[in-house]
Amino acid sequence: MKKVLFVCTGNICRSPMAEGFFRELTSERGGFEPLSAGLSAVDGQSPSTNSVTAMDELGIDIRAQRSTQLTPELVAEMDYIFGLAHGHVDNLVRYFPQAREKIFLLREFVDTLPRNEREISDPFGRDLGVYQACRDEIKQGVESIIPFLEQQSMTDEINTQMTFALGADHGGFELKENLKAHLDGQGIAVQDYGPVSDDSCDYPDFAQAVARSVASGQHTMGLLICKTGIGMSIAANKISGVRAALVTDAETAAITRRHNDANVLCLSATQTGAETAKGIIDAFLKDDFEGGRHERRLD
Repeated sequence: MKKVLFVCTGNICRSPMAEGFFRELTSERGGFEPLSAGLSAVDGQSPSTNSVTAMDELGIDIRAQRSTQLTPELVAEMDYIFGLAHGHVDNLVRYFPQAREKIFLLREFVDTLPRNEREISDPFGRDLGVYQACRDEIKQGVESIIPFLEQQSMTDEINTQMTFALGADHGGFELKENLKAHLDGQGIAVQDYGPVSDDSCDYPDFAQAVARSVASGQHTMGLLICKTGIGMSIAANKISGVRAALVTDAETAAITRRHNDANVLCLSATQTGAETAKGIIDAFLKDDFEGGRHERRLD
């Protein structure tokens, strides 16, 4: 669920309308949670009467929304933040520079408008006609960001799909084939770098192919198997960005993920049975790097 925040000044006119439009336009799509806040808001206020009336005309009820003061905690929780005017964007970046990459102007993606006409002016204190014009500009902006957000979500989904690169030598061929079927059965995408038989071959060729694919980001993780696992781990660790770990049990597999951020798993075909190896892989996949004190030890 991606959280999308709309920001104006007092969070009683423009941003409540933006939140209302976004909720209405994405209700069937799902995958998004809209919120709104103000740079100088008083918590708990209702949307302005003219904002409510203008949105009512389009069948969108924003009466239940309440104003919220923007906080660092709220900014940190958001995936995307849209300011209604240039001043909002400038202040968001000034106050929260760490969030710069997720801050946008609402009508930034309306290419038919010159850049100096893309902000939406504050209607506060004006008549209903001004609010109606403001409402229409906000609707235009919200409609323009939805394709962008959907494309970003698709990209994130592709980027987070786990893929496994596999490699072995002749001594690890049989176990590799067994574990490949195990990964396939879990719906994990696998690329097998070989070998295709148990004919004699040189392990460094396969170790480097798998390691390079992981280091480049082509694959999320790697699995390498030879008779002892030692040669594979040595060869893989020669590639920058690879943290290959020789593991003999599930507990160690979990620890090397949590503490060492290992991204290539190495196994001994002579010391590790197929069922034990499956448990090792499952533990390796289940855990994530904890960071914290462990992170500085990797730098």
